Amino acid sequence: MPGQIINSGDLDNRLKTLFDALRMPSQKDELGGFDEPPDDEVPFYCLLEDDRLISHVSVETDVILEAIPNKSTIDPNDARLIMTINLVPSGNMGWHNINFVAT
Repeated sequence: MPGQIINSGDLDNRLKTLFDALRMPSQKDELGGFDEPPDDEVPFYCLLEDDRLISHVSVETDVILEAIPNKSTIDPNDARLIMTINLVPSGNMGWHNINFVAT
């Protein structure tokens, strides 16, 4: 049911794991032996330079009403994550980041 994610574990640690997955690795041992992206991951993007740059988080839970594509049933461990991300440059504004300026 909605909100049950909070009862099923530590939400703070789950979000920290997600944020870590979105950032650039800071050390080679974080790559888990994958020193370069596979051929099918060209180009390869990381959303964040550092997860310390995240300034706001909002979480909303709901019930999955349909199976994940290519699956006929809903597994209790399935999750669908929808992320809306607003990028705002930090540091000095200039021609290199003018497209991020809110109008």
